[in-house]
Amino acid sequence: MSTITLETAQKAIDASLAKAKELGYNVAVAVVDTETSMVALTRMDGTNPFTPDVVRGKAVATVISRGTPSGVAAERFPSGLQDHVTGLYGGRVTWVQGAVALRNVNGDLLGAIGVGGGPPEQDEVMAQAGADALLT
Repeated sequence: MSTITLETAQKAIDASLAKAKELGYNVAVAVVDTETSMVALTRMDGTNPFTPDVVRGKAVATVISRGTPSGVAAERFPSGLQDHVTGLYGGRVTWVQGAVALRNVNGDLLGAIGVGGGPPEQDEVMAQAGADALLT
């Protein structure tokens, strides 16, 4: 099983932050590994204080759905099951668009990156910028 290093997580976060600045959003960005453990978290100045918890939950939703973006995963899980799964993970799952899988160049799942602070569609764009940075 592949794991994600702090250095790799920071590379993804830096790319997401650059995209956030380009789009004009103050965001928080979280990276979790394949076991849903936090690897790295950054919160830009001016971001709501609850946003780091939200973005971690988005990333967790992506990992537990085996790399499915958090918004798509939310559509696949009936609400009753979402509640149950959220409870299994101690309330740390956020079923909202804004997280994508982090994979290495071989396609192995390393974890997920969640972004929040903009509209959910833009959060996913910023998260994808982070994921794309790992493939270059």
